Amino acid sequence: SHRAMVEPQEDAFSEESDCDAAAEDNSTPDGLSYVGEAARGVLSEKHAAYRNVCWNVTHGKVVGEIAQTPPREYWKDRQINDDCETCHSDSFPEKMGEIISKATEWVDFTSLGPPDGKFLDCIAKALKALSDSGNSVTVRFLVGNIVGMPTDDHALCRALTKHPDYELPDDSNIRVWVGSWRKGVSWNHAKIIAVDGKYLFTGGHNVWDPHYLKKNPVRDLCLH
Repeated sequence: SHRAMVEPQEDAFSEESDCDAAAEDNSTPDGLSYVGEAARGVLSEKHAAYRNVCWNVTHGKVVGEIAQTPPREYWKDRQINDDCETCHSDSFPEKMGEIISKATEWVDFTSLGPPDGKFLDCIAKALKALSDSGNSVTVRFLVGNIVGMPTDDHALCRALTKHPDYELPDDSNIRVWVGSWRKGVSWNHAKIIAVDGKYLFTGGHNVWDPHYLKKNPVRDLCLH
């Protein structure tokens, strides 16, 4: 099933009611920096009811090299010329799709704005792979709803699920949720791909083809 809006739930929690639940677990896990401890403290105090739903504390290690665009060879010796100006960083959106495709239960995807170009292609391809796997996977997309650049959630849902090369069947086992968020002049700016509580891909990249995959690209980093 494919929905562009999250359906309201019967139970709602305020920051005050979250505080009541905070008393259930005040332990501090080992290995967190002072920044991590501070973030966990605020989440536990104000949003304890959403632990394991919207947030959690996990541990892991960096897999492989830092993912960067353009690749590191372009940061010093190699030049982006006419032969590679539109393909120098194709491996980056492909990496995103590869991580999404690992899901067996759920994917959370956040970014500043909707994906386009090769980013959209690779994400839609990954959704099709999840659908073809037969697993019941829930995929949630959250992007910013930027002032002057409003997000059409229904259009984004169609772009992801009705891609001309990777359209999902009507009886697909995966559930796709799409939403965008803004409050006043603040909007989502996180860039996260989280999969099954096992895989994380995060950093500074937006998912905008012209900015990162063409000539004179923005230089940025992500970690897996």
